[in-house]
Amino acid sequence: MKKIILLICIAVFAFGFKFPINDCNAILYFKEGTSTVMTSYNADGKTIGSNKMIYSKVTKLPGGEMQVEAIQENYNKKGKLDAKSNFTIKCKKGNLLFDMRTMMPEQQQEAYKDMQIEIEGLDKELPYSIKAGDVLKDADVKFRFKTKEGAEVPFGNMEIKVMNRKVEAKETITTAAGTFECFKISELTEIKTLFSMKFKSVTWFNFENGTIRTETYKENGKFISKTDLTEIIKK
Repeated sequence: MKKIILLICIAVFAFGFKFPINDCNAILYFKEGTSTVMTSYNADGKTIGSNKMIYSKVTKLPGGEMQVEAIQENYNKKGKLDAKSNFTIKCKKGNLLFDMRTMMPEQQQEAYKDMQIEIEGLDKELPYSIKAGDVLKDADVKFRFKTKEGAEVPFGNMEIKVMNRKVEAKETITTAAGTFECFKISELTEIKTLFSMKFKSVTWFNFENGTIRTETYKENGKFISKTDLTEIIKK
């Protein structure tokens, strides 16, 4: 479960910031060579792992759009690299679009790393300017896995849904990386493979620096973990 928690922190976002439309360059994600470290803690406050996001290549697209290719490295509590994957973030027509591959559980990332992946569905969307009380769009993506030869992998399909995305409040959050004015959103994530898992989460998001904190709960509301932004490395 803790490995799934580490992946949830990237893709939960918040609201209501007066942000210049289509000015992608103002966002940390689109500053090539920048990286961030998120550290996760269990209910007892003990470190259970971390992940590092490296924003490696920024591409300008037609119409003023931009895309960044990023690398996600997941580390266990001893600092050993457990898994590595790639994802993208786009700046498009007044929205940020987050690649749902970041929410694939680490076990599947590692097991299927040498296979073909077919992806169908909607990425997570965050408008540049939204307000408290807004309900944001759901995200729903399906993954199908095939061998290099093109054969279907039995029981390999996966679906991830992010639902009930609701803007909650504006708050100031302090972590080891600094103090940030954030926007808060709650949502429900469901991961379906051979079985189904559901998690509730609350995330504090800052448009300049990204996700600052994510708290994860069981569906019944019991607290599971907290993930904080602990380091920003600028080129």
